[in-house]
Amino acid sequence: MEELIQQLYTASEGRKQCRITLKGEPFPRLIHPYGVCTTSRNKIVLVCQQVAGFTKAGRTAGFRNLDFQRVEEVEVLDNTFQPDASFNPEDTQYKEWVYHI
Repeated sequence: MEELIQQLYTASEGRKQCRITLKGEPFPRLIHPYGVCTTSRNKIVLVCQQVAGFTKAGRTAGFRNLDFQRVEEVEVLDNTFQPDASFNPEDTQYKEWVYHI
């Protein structure tokens, strides 16, 4: 888990896109990593903006709080991103941050 958090932290600091694979999903997601935190429901999540890849039927690209326990693999890509101005790390759904951009 620590290695995955370190990869995501490094990617976030460099504003690098990532390709992540979650347990039980048929193909990866392309994300902009914003941080890792504990939610108000005491769940550890990867906070990100998903831009492509696997999603539930009918969902479009956008912010996601992905269950960190399901993250199997992180690939940091060379492409960079600009954080969305609407991201609010002070939102009450986020309880305690490991890190955030």
